[in-house]
Amino acid sequence: MTVWQEISKNKKVFRIFIPMMLLYAASYFQRTALPGTIYNTLVSEFDLSAAQMGSLGAAFVYPYAICQLVSGSMVDRFCGTRVILTGGIIFLAGALLFPLCSNLPMLYLSRIITGIGASAMYLSLVRETDRFFGRKNYALMFGIAYFCGYAGGLMGSLPFERLCQLFPWRQVLLAGAVLAVLFYAGIAANLRSTTLPPIPKTPFSLAPFKFILCNPLSWLIIICGNINFCTYFIIQTVFGKKFLEDFAGFSSSAAAATIFALTLVCMFTMLGTSILTRLTGNRRRPLVRAACAMCALSSLLMLAAIRFGAPGWMFAVIYCMFAAAAGLPPIFSMLMQEFNSRDCIAQSSAVSNMFGYLSVAICSQLIGLLLDCFEKTERGGNIIYSASAYQTLFIIVSAITVFAFILSLKIPETCGHYLHLKSTKEKTQC
Repeated sequence: MTVWQEISKNKKVFRIFIPMMLLYAASYFQRTALPGTIYNTLVSEFDLSAAQMGSLGAAFVYPYAICQLVSGSMVDRFCGTRVILTGGIIFLAGALLFPLCSNLPMLYLSRIITGIGASAMYLSLVRETDRFFGRKNYALMFGIAYFCGYAGGLMGSLPFERLCQLFPWRQVLLAGAVLAVLFYAGIAANLRSTTLPPIPKTPFSLAPFKFILCNPLSWLIIICGNINFCTYFIIQTVFGKKFLEDFAGFSSSAAAATIFALTLVCMFTMLGTSILTRLTGNRRRPLVRAACAMCALSSLLMLAAIRFGAPGWMFAVIYCMFAAAAGLPPIFSMLMQEFNSRDCIAQSSAVSNMFGYLSVAICSQLIGLLLDCFEKTERGGNIIYSASAYQTLFIIVSAITVFAFILSLKIPETCGHYLHLKSTKEKTQC
């Protein structure tokens, strides 16, 4: 029996799995589109500094990261379908509120609400992919789910930027929020397509979190995977487009097109590596090492390109290299699960995700503060940051990514099997 025949045996689950993926894509759109794609528009309309823009990005990411622990515990306990129905309501409220805001505090509040709700999407999909398709086909189906989610991020780049040139940005975001409401309705309408597991009667326990955090292998993934992810995500959503406009001389549409290409490269790399790991006996380590090596190389090349004034197309190529390096989040997430235990799939992913997005939030604010420390000029009503500011930024990024590559050499192979087969409830001692 082929892989696709195995997967298609239970066709009914796709009725609920597909709208779940689409709602996850809508949450990824919210992460990617704001604030980076309309950076100059928000700065102009609300008179914001770089630090305030960094804080606006962090307003989504901090709640998202912190709520990962709660969402992970709830998903493992109550199942992903139940949690996504609850979190989806909160997410939709935030997405509908943002385009209606008229001042900075309201913008912050709407992003906080959106981040809290979005924290349920990814982890619910993690658990339900395993429940619907089993561990043997997990890498492939999880890669497809990631591909769909990142497609939402893709829509948050060039298509969103172009639509905002044709229509008011508030109307575009409202239309996107209404579309997300339809995806949520698709999940609710197809609940009969799957049998929900019973809710356990055992009391809530912190033992899984203790086991995960006391496992040294968990920290290898937390550090290596999240440095790789954080570098790409900040370029994609915070300062990447702005850098191309300030330093490389790109127009707004050309810079948005580059972010679009970057997201597209990441999506297809992600899908390709998920298929590759399934075809090679679920081997993880070679891909992880390659990802960390490419991220470090991209950082060094970016530093050299800034220092020697490379042509604009070179920066676009390096951006795509960052995207290719970041195309392996499914592999890092699977390793995090397999280094721990099957009964805490969502919680192990939640711990890794929490540290990843906390890093994004902190770095977003630090980058804003760093850029504000350097000389700025004004051009066409927009603030332009200096080459020395961006060069300093990539010196720091290069040092961190080289460290992550060296550390990745210590990551062991799992071949798709759990290294700890016993329940974490039996392993409460560090």
